[in-house]
Amino acid sequence: MVEIKKVWNKIKSVKNIELYIALILALVVVIAVFVGKSTKNVSQNDSDRSYISQMEHKICSVVENIAGCGKASVAISYKSFEEKVYAYETETTSSGGVTTSTNHLVSVKGEPLVTATLPPQILGVVVVAEGASDPVIKFQIINVVTTLLDVSQKDVTVLTYKS
Repeated sequence: MVEIKKVWNKIKSVKNIELYIALILALVVVIAVFVGKSTKNVSQNDSDRSYISQMEHKICSVVENIAGCGKASVAISYKSFEEKVYAYETETTSSGGVTTSTNHLVSVKGEPLVTATLPPQILGVVVVAEGASDPVIKFQIINVVTTLLDVSQKDVTVLTYKS
């Protein structure tokens, strides 16, 4: 007990102790904010990678089932993370012959209401497949990719698997 009193007296004797305590608290808040943000980015990246990986696997399995096509490998490059679309409520007011409309974000239990989640933006797709040297097979592969991913034909490259 005597030791605690000694420590307390030393702390009380420090000039501007309030300033030091405020700085320490501010530092703790800043660290907590950055740790929270980095955790969200990691989970966002994992979600995007999982989506891309699923699509690569799906395309690969479909391409391998095309008649005349054998083993296949797919790689997808993407630009942005998945995007959330939020609900907005429009409020219209009239005053003195002037009508004003304002949009407000709709929230449920303090969280914004998400109406849709858009997948990552795909930049390009590379498919390497056995049988892709045949122009008909190559055309079919391009059609599969453009249909499944909703990308243009110019964003798809199809190559022949090495022997």
